Amino acid sequence: MKAKSKKAVHIDQFLTEKSKRKRQNRRKEHVLQSKERETLVLKTDDEHPYLGIQIEEWGAANMRLLNHLLSTNLLQRQEVEYYLANTTRIFEFADIYEWSSVLGYDYHYRELQAEHNFKWGTYSPHMELQMLVPKRPKPSVPVQNPAPKEDCRIFKAKGACSFGDKCRYKHDKALPSNNSRQDATKNQ
Repeated sequence: MKAKSKKAVHIDQFLTEKSKRKRQNRRKEHVLQSKERETLVLKTDDEHPYLGIQIEEWGAANMRLLNHLLSTNLLQRQEVEYYLANTTRIFEFADIYEWSSVLGYDYHYRELQAEHNFKWGTYSPHMELQMLVPKRPKPSVPVQNPAPKEDCRIFKAKGACSFGDKCRYKHDKALPSNNSRQDATKNQ
């Protein structure tokens, strides 16, 4: 493959203004220590340009980018299926790998595609092995909520609560006494 000096077109160029503002607000400064003359400030910065992009933002921006590639003839209509194959692979990767590593993979894939002009959707197992981080397994033990301390007002008033087991308040399920059961059957 011959290398070209074509500049890659990236997802972050096609984010909505709302998404761009949200990403800018994530970069923060934290004052760790302050004295009379010296102040220690921690500044956070993005590891890569896509950091902080959510999967739904990526999907929408990717479709805008596809439209841009088609309208500027950087992608021919007969090559759309290859671009969509790459899009599908990104969504499949998102299911099994950490999203931040998938974003890094996508960024570098676009850089290499622009440089070497290979078909979109060309699979690179080397990049997958080197860049993608498997998702951590979720804990198998469910987290128990602490026992509720207050009585449920709804349950107290009506004898039932529409929230059921998901109610955050205590349901005293005291059975009525035998005498009150017998009185209820006599009255019928």
